[in-house]
Amino acid sequence: MAATINATIKGENANSYVTLTEANDYFDTSPDSSTWTNKTDDQKKRALISATRWIDTLVYYGDRCDDGQALKFPRNNYQVDGVELACSKIPNGIKYAQYELARALANDTDAITGTTGKDGNFEEVKLGDLQVKYNTDSQGTGSINNILFST
Repeated sequence: MAATINATIKGENANSYVTLTEANDYFDTSPDSSTWTNKTDDQKKRALISATRWIDTLVYYGDRCDDGQALKFPRNNYQVDGVELACSKIPNGIKYAQYELARALANDTDAITGTTGKDGNFEEVKLGDLQVKYNTDSQGTGSINNILFST
């Protein structure tokens, strides 16, 4: 089944902050758009929806504009750079984050959680006298848990 984008501001069934057209327009101006343009529309839509889900896992200041809205933006009762957030639009920073995260996810589904296997996992970390050792046998992708001991 093909993915469907719903970017209705304050929508009860919204699943994206941007439309596919907006994303395509954004990447038309990026230095290397080939990592976006080489995807099918369905792949792009799925990546945009996934990026929105990740963005919405974060905690934000202010309040949702409507109790029934599906997504965390738009918001009000908070200022960013001296500008009050408005209930009539999605902040550009959120849109830019969605575009870039969607492109990353479209090219690597592990873009957020890290690489597969043990590549990139730390066995131990030291900072001055503080030392943490990790149990790499059970360490998951992108994980920083499974501490054996710390001193």
